[in-house]
Amino acid sequence: QQMYTSFSTSRWMVAADAPDARATFHLELVVPRGWAVVANGREVARRPLSESDDVSEWRQETPVPSYTFGFASGEYSSVVDREGGIASRYLANGFSQPELRRVFTETSRMLTFFTDKAGVPYPGDSYTQVLVPKTAGQEMAAFAVVSEEYGRALLADPSVVSLLAHELAHQWWGNMVTCRDWTHFWLNEGFATFMAAAYREHRFGREVYLQDVAVMRARYDRVRNAGHDRALVFPNWDAPTADDRTLVYQKGGYVLHLLREALGDELFWAGMRRYTQTHFGRSVTTDDFRRTIESSSGRDLTAFFAEWVYPVR
Repeated sequence: QQMYTSFSTSRWMVAADAPDARATFHLELVVPRGWAVVANGREVARRPLSESDDVSEWRQETPVPSYTFGFASGEYSSVVDREGGIASRYLANGFSQPELRRVFTETSRMLTFFTDKAGVPYPGDSYTQVLVPKTAGQEMAAFAVVSEEYGRALLADPSVVSLLAHELAHQWWGNMVTCRDWTHFWLNEGFATFMAAAYREHRFGREVYLQDVAVMRARYDRVRNAGHDRALVFPNWDAPTADDRTLVYQKGGYVLHLLREALGDELFWAGMRRYTQTHFGRSVTTDDFRRTIESSSGRDLTAFFAEWVYPVR
């Protein structure tokens, strides 16, 4: 009834796995007639191939990291909402249109929030979210896939939006401001983890944010107490463990919270905007982030980054 890609791109097509390998993308996908399709960029043509199949042609004109290439296609029901010049499209099999709107009711608010915090508009004119049978959640250029199980959880409790927010945050921090190599992966995943918590604070209050921060800290503490703590800038990322991923995601998000506490909201968010604006569409290292935050805030953050981010020398 459907097919979809998952991380990483090199599992389903020949591609360079390096995160700084940006490229445009042209895809021609053969699908059964009547199947909906989403891929990178925009659909430029759909034409019949046979009595039962069509070719759906997509082009991503702006260079993006190769790991953000992907597609999903199936017998999906579809909903499209438009707000502020951006079309939000929701796809799923087995969910009614009213249910889809309930699952993704926060999307337009998230787009507004992240645009404000980034100081850069969403990089496109459409964003698609797809519910698929099984996935941990994955962002690609201009769309994301999350699991049907998670969709049902949102129907039961609309506040559990962290994963939706995490994936949408990647459209800025990850897809457009991208770690130069995997050793700086926290610049993608730690940022998206933190921004998801910041969105929940915006929508549901400070206590919810602090609960999310406490979860980050607890997961990090378990790794540290097991003796597996490492710097956020990894010496290598050849065979990351589950604990390594906890450091990149949860420790990374927690460190951004600590930086926010150290600087105060005004300086912190001003620095985040300058960092995003300065490096939008580029690949970055942790030094780029540190220098931008220091320049924006007028603070020397050498000691903070030495304690929380860089390897012990």
